[in-house]
Amino acid sequence: MSVDINDNKLKEILNISLKQFYEKDKILVEQKGMEQACVFRIGLYLNEQLKRNPELNCLNLDCEYNKSNFGAKITPRFKKGTRPDLIIHERNLEPSISNDNNIFIIEFKGWWNNTTERDIQKLEDFTDPVKGYHYRLGVFIVLTKNIEDVKFQYFKDGHRI
Repeated sequence: MSVDINDNKLKEILNISLKQFYEKDKILVEQKGMEQACVFRIGLYLNEQLKRNPELNCLNLDCEYNKSNFGAKITPRFKKGTRPDLIIHERNLEPSISNDNNIFIIEFKGWWNNTTERDIQKLEDFTDPVKGYHYRLGVFIVLTKNIEDVKFQYFKDGHRI
């Protein structure tokens, strides 16, 4: 199966999901220190969007997914493995399946946490077409107290765009 989806559609469903999060669960980001709870709630809204879009409903949304086939998700900078916050992909349960349907990788930080280097490195590695995972689009999101102030950095082909 090959999924044909453009970057603007991915950004659209992400923005809808973030809007829902800020409408319903803003307290989680206001209270600081609850990044995983925020990511979980955003993931729920993002999964709803996947299921509503016929071109995406065949894909999986996973949180902290640290496997690649039967091994750890490793990259040159993360030789012991790493766990992306959220990914949209086709799960590879057979070693012969490729990473061609690794669609979207998302890393989050709360406004209270300034340690961003590892998240940026993950996005560069996972979107780099040479390093094996081939995620079509990556985004680093800094969650703030208000949706209008949320910061986005997008990545494609191993570079910030």
